[in-house]
Amino acid sequence: MIEFRQVHFSYNSREILKDVNFSVGFHERMAVLGGSGEGKTTILKLILGLIRPDGGKIFVDGEDITVKQESELRDIRMKFNMVFQDGALFDSLNVKENVAFCLREYTNLSEDAIDKKVRRILHTVGVEHALELMPEELSGGMHRRVSLARSLALATPLMFLYDEPTTGLDPLNADNICRLIADLSREGKGFIMVTHKVSDALKVADRFVFLRDGRLLFDGNSHELLNTTYTDLKAFVGEVVPRDSSHAR
Repeated sequence: MIEFRQVHFSYNSREILKDVNFSVGFHERMAVLGGSGEGKTTILKLILGLIRPDGGKIFVDGEDITVKQESELRDIRMKFNMVFQDGALFDSLNVKENVAFCLREYTNLSEDAIDKKVRRILHTVGVEHALELMPEELSGGMHRRVSLARSLALATPLMFLYDEPTTGLDPLNADNICRLIADLSREGKGFIMVTHKVSDALKVADRFVFLRDGRLLFDGNSHELLNTTYTDLKAFVGEVVPRDSSHAR
């Protein structure tokens, strides 16, 4: 379980998160909604210990990560697979080598074992045919899939973390990524997906939280989300999806 207790965080003098409290189980499928600059990605970085809160506590699997040294955070980070919005592939390496990179750096697998594992992972995310392509040759959707494949290479996580996984993609590729996210969570592994695209969140998540002005102002299911009476959330949802029950899971 992940737990935020009265978490505050600021960039320079701007307060991004204000007294944020929530807990989420590793099996849950949660979307964090909100506009740009509302602290959605900040939450993911805090979970991984990439940044530290100015106040409050963050617990991961019962451990207070806010008091851990950098050298102690590796085991915490290995519980998650994080897919960043930009993908961050190595431009000079083809798809196969991008996915194989961490396996060569951090394991003692033979080249034959690495090759088999890379092919199996790329097949899982549907891009085995792109094995020899360079990053600049990939479509946006393929780039996102290869980024996910690379995150899967080292470990089987307890939970996935997705940073705006469908942003910048056309509707078809966005839908493909949503299907892949759903597929990867079918074995009891949950995810936290941060996004401003409500329609995509509704395709995969069961729980939704909404950030506004640094505060967590909503926490509920799809029915509660689509029928909210909270003015700011109602406007946010109404701008993105038609307000009818057909979108509810």
